[in-house]
Amino acid sequence: MSKGEEMKFSKLSTANQIAGKIMEIRKGAVTAIVYVQIADETLVEVSVTIASLETLKLYEGKAVTLIINPVDIMIGCE
Repeated sequence: MSKGEEMKFSKLSTANQIAGKIMEIRKGAVTAIVYVQIADETLVEVSVTIASLETLKLYEGKAVTLIINPVDIMIGCE
C-alpha cells in the first residue's frame, strides 16, 4: 500500500473507517496499547490483545485502517 492510500474492506457493516499509521506499541501481559496517527498530529489509542497483535503482525510504522463501531464511542464532561 502506497503512502496516502486507504485500505478498504469490501465486506464490512460499517463505513466508519479511518486510515492511519502505527506510531507506538506498548505491550502488557495480556493486552497492548497501539497508538495510531490519523489526520495531522491526532493519535488514537487502541487496545488489542497480544494474540491479535501477533495475528495481525502489527508493528510501529505499519499502515492500518481503524474500524470504528459507533456503539462503543462515549463522551464525558463536567
